[in-house]
Amino acid sequence: MFSLAWRNMIRNARRSLLTVSAVALGLASLIFLWGFNDGVHNTMMRNLQQVIVGSIQVHADGFFHHPKLSKIVPDSGKVITLLHELGADNLAYRLRTFALAAGEETSEGLVLLGMHPDMEQAATRIAAKVDRGRFIGDNNEAACVLGKTTARNLGVNPGDDVVFLTEDRYGSLAAEKLKLVGIISSGEMGIDRGLAIIPLGFMQQMTGMDGKYSEIVVQLPKEQLEPVTAQLRENLGSAYEVLRWYDMYPMMKQWVELENAFYYIFLSIVLVIIAAGIMNTVLMSMLERIHEFGVMMALGCGRVRLAGMVVVESLLLGMAGVVAGVMVGLLLVHYFHGAGIDLSSQMDSIARFYLNPVIHTEIDTNHLLDTVLAVLAAAVVAAIWPAIRAARLEPVEAIHHV
Repeated sequence: MFSLAWRNMIRNARRSLLTVSAVALGLASLIFLWGFNDGVHNTMMRNLQQVIVGSIQVHADGFFHHPKLSKIVPDSGKVITLLHELGADNLAYRLRTFALAAGEETSEGLVLLGMHPDMEQAATRIAAKVDRGRFIGDNNEAACVLGKTTARNLGVNPGDDVVFLTEDRYGSLAAEKLKLVGIISSGEMGIDRGLAIIPLGFMQQMTGMDGKYSEIVVQLPKEQLEPVTAQLRENLGSAYEVLRWYDMYPMMKQWVELENAFYYIFLSIVLVIIAAGIMNTVLMSMLERIHEFGVMMALGCGRVRLAGMVVVESLLLGMAGVVAGVMVGLLLVHYFHGAGIDLSSQMDSIARFYLNPVIHTEIDTNHLLDTVLAVLAAAVVAAIWPAIRAARLEPVEAIHHV
């Protein structure tokens, strides 16, 4: 049956080649679009985690939605020991509260975030976002880093003094004058406006929180995110909240899932076109060989075997198109993974979504496999009607068909 299907396919090589080319072109286009889509989404998710959020954050229970200086991480040593045991070594301690920042003439409320300079650079890339000046360098220096919008609103530049007014652990007012050493320009509104970063050690002294932290930020590879989260939740108990990046920022994950749903709709449309092309080819081939089918049935070929041959012929066309399409599609993804697609002209409007100016294509294995299997399934579905037509033929009438 396979041999006959192959001969039938190459009997009209031009028509088969056109069908295979159409399948290959459609599949290659789908693979490239998935590569662009996955490149955009993976870049957004990586940047969100690597710039400041981290893959996982550990807080005292209820801290994320109702942050207070008094809600410190209980027994932080236990948490840190457990993280090291789980292989999560890229971590950083932070202290978070609210403060009023004042320049010479204006003031603004913001989040005051204490970071350990060395640990933070091992866990996130926030230091790389400093556009003017430098990042904090010493854990106890009286220095601060502001977002671009905040610095503009306060009318300050690197080298100027900024006064911070906040509460200490006892509820008393604490005020300090810090030198602005750097300005961050990330394109993300939540970082560029409403955030001030100061050395963790200095903030602990300022607020009377020596040796205490409000959050522990962990950076993990994608494949370790779920198992490490499960282990932390199981071992730490209800006094802690262990949040993955998408627990804290669900909109990002929902946006990715929504866009993927649109791509699956587009995939369905392309599959209908591919199936129609294959069905047209197989049906034409079947109609041209009605006399031949009649002779085969008269010689003892069963109806099921005849229908199976038609299905195999369609599947061969689909497989040939898949092989060619996968090769071309992956070559395109590979090329643009290295060369990238420059979107710098749109950077002003897309930077806030944690995108880089140049998008490098990459494709998730699941999306590639889903697309290939869908095309093969379309090839099988396309053969159903021609196979039914062939199986319903009457030998005598088919033999006399002209």
